[in-house]
Amino acid sequence: MNRAFPLSPPGAHRLVKHAESARSANRTLEEKRADATAHAAALTWTGDISDIKSATILLVDDVFTSGSQLQHVALRLRATGAADVRGLVLARVPWSG
Repeated sequence: MNRAFPLSPPGAHRLVKHAESARSANRTLEEKRADATAHAAALTWTGDISDIKSATILLVDDVFTSGSQLQHVALRLRATGAADVRGLVLARVPWSG
């Protein structure tokens, strides 16, 4: 079976943040969750919205702190029709508590 797995080509990202949102570094968990909601709301899907429907989407992020941003973006994509959303991060901040 030949299955296509489309990738965003370099310089043509599918999710683009068009508005500033607060940085979550050095904030409480509740503040990070609120920031993550604002971050997810500031994202725009630049591709065809039908690409999301029933798709498995891989989100790539540089640093995992609390997981709130990945969670909120994933929830937004699921609400738009994605079948599954997975996350891949390059680094994880050590737990502080």
